Parts: sequence; structure tokens; C-alpha cells
Amino acid sequence: MSAAALFDLPKSEALAVVSRPSGVTVLSYGLGADSTAILLMFLADPERYGLRPDLSDLVIVHAVTGDEWPDSLDYVDRLVLALLRAARVRLVQIARGGPEDADGVVVLDDSRAPRRIFAQGPWRLSDELRAAGTVPQMARGKRTCSIKFKGWCLDQWAAAEFGTSSFRRVIGYHAGEMGRANEDSRIQRELNAAAGRTICEPYYPLIHARMERAAVEAYVLGRLGERIRKSYCAQCVFSGVCASRDAHEERLRAHPYVAADVLRMEYVSQALNERQALYGEASLRSRLTLDGRNTAVLEAFTASLEQAPHAVYEVRRIYFAARTEECRQWHGSNCRAARWWCRQPRTDQCVEAHPASRFGPWCSGYDECRGVAAKGQAWRSVRTVYEGSRAEAEAYVWAMAAEHGMPLEEGEHSGIERAHYLTEGDGYPTASAYLVAAPAGVHDKQRKHFEQRFTQLTGRDGTAGTPVRELPEPKPRRLTGGAPLILRAKTIGGITLIT
Repeated sequence: MSAAALFDLPKSEALAVVSRPSGVTVLSYGLGADSTAILLMFLADPERYGLRPDLSDLVIVHAVTGDEWPDSLDYVDRLVLALLRAARVRLVQIARGGPEDADGVVVLDDSRAPRRIFAQGPWRLSDELRAAGTVPQMARGKRTCSIKFKGWCLDQWAAAEFGTSSFRRVIGYHAGEMGRANEDSRIQRELNAAAGRTICEPYYPLIHARMERAAVEAYVLGRLGERIRKSYCAQCVFSGVCASRDAHEERLRAHPYVAADVLRMEYVSQALNERQALYGEASLRSRLTLDGRNTAVLEAFTASLEQAPHAVYEVRRIYFAARTEECRQWHGSNCRAARWWCRQPRTDQCVEAHPASRFGPWCSGYDECRGVAAKGQAWRSVRTVYEGSRAEAEAYVWAMAAEHGMPLEEGEHSGIERAHYLTEGDGYPTASAYLVAAPAGVHDKQRKHFEQRFTQLTGRDGTAGTPVRELPEPKPRRLTGGAPLILRAKTIGGITLIT
């Protein structure tokens, strides 16, 4: 579809005409339909989009998460890279250097003749999730994994590449995503203001061309001759947004071993936290089980689970009581002089009988004055107490349950068996503790003062099982120094070393 308007778009910052003070345009390339369509539009008519005829002022940057679908990589390798090579367009592929920001960003490839899209870098999103024993999370309405593995890498690379020169940043929001584009523009405007200069100016060609998703896909199909698939990580918790449920499950069936890896990741996450399946309490495994077409996927998962080295994890949690509104009112953001009413709300009777003085409520905490505490922050301790095969790990859990009188219970949603020796109570603070067998690989971890707080609350000292290793010594956070650290992967004999 061309830029001809099928409808009128509302006035918006996303429609602003964007200049290029540095003379450079950077396209954030996610391998999907939207950014591929923009790339094809630039190749077809550079000058229409304010680019030089030879495209020497265009840079394509792809942030490698390490968990892209194989068919997306194959599509771009076969149909897109040849076009970039013919036009001599610069493609830069970057990835996180490690779990900490101080590990920097690794440039996997920087070429005007790219031969392949890298499947992974030194530190994948899935590496981080497996080490933590969890699935992707959203915090305060933001996709934290996307920010850490894409946005941060792109920002660091741009800071090193352009310094104080501004550039035009192109993102593939289509006309149906005006809200996302406006939010992106707002955030960038605030970042520019905080920096006291124009870091970059966002530009949304698909919105200018009034192209919604269907038009975008039709355009790519017409130019490349093959329908493009949606680009997203295989373990994305927003797969229902990235594709329909049917399309997502069809893709899983096409890649059963990718699906098995995702299911195993979800299994470990649920083993450590029953409520933390891929879609909250609803698991991918339960969805796949409802459709008889997914038998091969589930069999691949079962075989993967059986063959994987296992561990027995002792999972302990402390659930603290939440701070009350009065605590925040009188003690601000940091409560240093806690009173009983900081964690238990005062009853209406207490408020009436014991009004606040200059320094806060003066009540001593009579029974009739104490309301019900709400659930607050939770602390988790994960310790490995046994390692072996799946059968051996499960036998260890059964033996410990028999020896110490721990009730064996199956998870309501997961069906995973756990040996509980502490069950959380109705009020807060409270604690829970259990043993569970699951694939190995989760890092032992707990907060500095966890043992002290756990003992104070429960009267128990230490774990029920004997940890197979000491907790790692806490390491001071490595500082970045404020300057972006950009590393370059080494290529020897045609092999790129990225570890």
C-alpha cells in the first residue's frame, strides 16, 4: 500500500516532520513486518524519506535477544540481507555482554555486506530467566525484558556512535499504534529535556503513510513474495498480543524443540512459584493440552524434562505486611521509626478514640485498635539441596517428606508435587517453605538478612535440607562509569567468538 490516505489520522506528535541534524537516520530493526516494511520503503525510494540516493546516511541496528524464532531468522537471511548487500546498507547487530550493565554491549557484526542474522549473543534473555527460575515479567506497566535487552543496548550503542550529535530514530509503529508512538515521543522529549540537548528525534514512517498492520503485511508480501511472520521471543508472555493463540500454537508445532525449551522454562518457574506460569496462573502447557494437534510438542517437552539434569530446591518465602497509608503520611517514603500502625491499619474506632498528635497517632496498639494487615513485599530464598537425575531428585523429595513428616501436595495449576514444611498463614507477616524437584540451573540466591528475618518469624534456623554449596559471596555492583562500554566480537577463520 502506498502513502495514499484511507482515513484521516488525528493530530499527533507522531506526525511531526523530523529533521536530521547529524545527517543520519537509524532504523531499529526487529525482524518483523513493521520494520521490514520500512526498510523496503527506504530501499525503494530513499529520497522520498529524506535519505541520500545511495543510502549512505542510513544505519540499520538490530538488538539480538537470543530467543528469536528460527523462521524469522531464516526469512531475513534469505530475503532481506541480499537487498542490504546490493544497496550497501550498513547493518549493525548488537547484544548485551552479560547480566550487568557494566558488561557492556557487544557488536556482533557491523557490515555493509551482512551474511546472516545472529541467533544469539554472549548473554541471552533466556539465560537470565533460567538463572532466576522465572518467566518474563512486566513491572509498572513496562516490558522489562524488552527494555533491558533491546532499548538499553540501542541507547548505549547510539551514545557511543553519535556522542553529542543528534540523529533521526525510526521505529516501526503502524497507524493502529498511535498511542504507543505518542508515548514514545513523550518519553524521548523528556529524555532530550533532561540531557539539555536533542539526543534524537523519533520518526514513524508507517504512521505517516497511514498504514495499519494488514496493509504493512500486504506490502511486505508484495515486495518479497513470502508472508512474513510476527517477530517476538519464543517465551514472550505477550504471545497473545504478538499473534493469535492459533498462530502461536501453530508456530510451536513447527518448532517442537523450541516449544519444549519454553515449556521447561515455565515448568521451573511454576515449581518455584505456583502462581508464575507464562500467562500468570494460566500455563502454556495447560493451553497446549487442550488441543490434540499439540501432541508432538508435549512429547518433546516430556522427553526434554526426563533427560534434563535435576535439582531439589528448597524454596522459602517471607511475606511482609504492607505499609499503611498513615505510615506513608507520617514517615514518608522511608520508614525509620516504625510504630505498630505502620504495618497494621488502625480501625475506625481507634481513629476516633485516638486522634493523631503532632508526630502521629499516639495509640499503644490495643486489640480493638488493630485492623487487618495487607500483603506487602515478599522475600524469596532458593537453595539447592540435591542434584541428580529426575527420578533421583523426586525420590529425594519423597524421602525427606517421609522422614520429616512433610505433607506432599500437588500444585493446583501445575500439578507439580512439593513437600511443604511451612504453609503461609492468613495474616501478615507470614512464611512458607517447601522442597521441590525441577530441572537444574537456577542460581542459589537470598537477601542478606533473610535468615535473620526468617528465624525471627518462624523460630526455625536454616534449611530443612543441606545445601550442596554455600551461597555466593555478595559482590558489589559494578559501575559503568557513565560512559557506554562497546565491545566487538572477534572473528577467527569465519567463526565469530561471542562468549
